[in-house]
Amino acid sequence: PYMAELGLVGDGPNSYQVWLGGSSNQTSLARSFMDKVKLHDLEKGFEKLKEFIEKWEGPVVAQTTRHNLKLFTDKETYEAMDGLAKLQNKNAHQLAIEVIRNYVASNQNGKGESFN
Repeated sequence: PYMAELGLVGDGPNSYQVWLGGSSNQTSLARSFMDKVKLHDLEKGFEKLKEFIEKWEGPVVAQTTRHNLKLFTDKETYEAMDGLAKLQNKNAHQLAIEVIRNYVASNQNGKGESFN
């Protein structure tokens, strides 16, 4: 449901969560819109959904900060990182940051290998 534009997730007998706003390219993740919606009340959710759509201003765009770091310089590196990340239920950026943090942490004493 995290990458679906609209997702229904069972959260009990005849009960669902409604998730909205995801994208398959992982530029935005869906968020829980309604919880514990009973199957017989699912149609009532459309009224609430219509209200939400009328007020919606588009996807939230992550703001860049002065700490933003461009990590990928070529398509092959990105695709390799993205494939590995998907196996771990992450995106390429999350995995790259994790790898960098682990590398820095393991080399805090200055005796680690050089990074190319």
